[in-house]
Amino acid sequence: MATITIAKQAERSDSLLPFTKLTLVVSALVQLIFGVVGLFFVPLWNSLFWTAPLPVWPDAAMHFASLTYLGTAVAAIYALQRGTWESARTYFAFSFPYIILSVIVALVTAANPGVPVIMWAYVLLSVLYLPAVIYVWRSQSRL
Repeated sequence: MATITIAKQAERSDSLLPFTKLTLVVSALVQLIFGVVGLFFVPLWNSLFWTAPLPVWPDAAMHFASLTYLGTAVAAIYALQRGTWESARTYFAFSFPYIILSVIVALVTAANPGVPVIMWAYVLLSVLYLPAVIYVWRSQSRL
């Protein structure tokens, strides 16, 4: 009887909270959109996601960068499919520092005069994402 109770408690403590699932879904969708657009629609990428006066991405460079987006989308989907905090935590352990570094680079880039508005949208998206991951981490760790 005690073994069953411990097993149920361990299962409950490793399951994902609804907000954790939502954060993984949003992460996967953003990464999937960036990856697909960058891999198959480079002109669209250069006209919508990375506009002038930023330099145009060469096709080959964008294709390689898109693989990172697609890989992280797969990782988020996998964590969601597994449904465990261990899997989600592994994904967030990568995505959190990646986003922090991206924010720093985006802020440096956005601080230049004449940078497109889309760069500030990336900063905003990242600033919203980081507290969400902190909330997820703290909430899940309390289970």
